[in-house]
Amino acid sequence: MGARYIDFLLPGLLGLSLMSTGFWGIGFSLAEMRGKKLLKRIVATPMRRSDFLASFLIVRVVLLAIELPPLLIFARLLFSITVRGSPLAFLVVVLLGAMMFATMGLAMASRAENPQIVSGLINVLSFPMYLCSGVFFSAARFPGRVQPVIRLLPLSALNEALRAVMIDGAGFAEIGRQLLVMAVWLAVSFALAMRLFKWR
Repeated sequence: MGARYIDFLLPGLLGLSLMSTGFWGIGFSLAEMRGKKLLKRIVATPMRRSDFLASFLIVRVVLLAIELPPLLIFARLLFSITVRGSPLAFLVVVLLGAMMFATMGLAMASRAENPQIVSGLINVLSFPMYLCSGVFFSAARFPGRVQPVIRLLPLSALNEALRAVMIDGAGFAEIGRQLLVMAVWLAVSFALAMRLFKWR
C-alpha cells in the first residue's frame, strides 16, 4: 500500500464517485423520467426495451469517462499520484465499475414509480458500502468472520481493484477475483433490469 493516506483515499473516492454516479445519475434519473411520463411516450416508438436500457447506460458511462481525466490530472498535479499499474487494467476496472453500478441503478429504478422510492433504495444499499467497503479506511479492520461478505460487496471489489492497480502496480492477473465479482454484479443487475423494467 502507499505510504500516504491520500494514496489510499483517492481510489476509494473514485470508487465512491462511480457508485454515486451509477445510483443517482442512472437510477434516480430513470425514476424521474417515469414519474414525468417520459418513458410512456417511448412506448409508442419501435425502440425495444433492451435497446433503451443499453443506450441509457452507454450515454451515462460516456459522460463519466469525460469526467475522469480531470480528476486524475488534479490528483497528479496536487498530490503527485500516478497509476503505477497497467493503464489498460485501470481503464477496464473503471469502465467495469461504472457499468456495474449503472446497471444496479437501472435495476433499482426498473419498477419504481417515483424518485423517492429509488432514493430510499439507494440509501439502503449505499450505507453498508460507505461503511464497509474501504472508502475512508481499510476494510481489513472488520472482524475476520465478515470479511468474505465484505469482499463480495460491489464497492469493495472495485476499491480493491483500483488500489491494486493504482498503488501496487497490479495487472489483470492480480485483480482477477475482483473483476469476476464486478462482472457477476453487472450481469445479474442487467438481467434483473431487463426482467423488471416497465415503461409506465
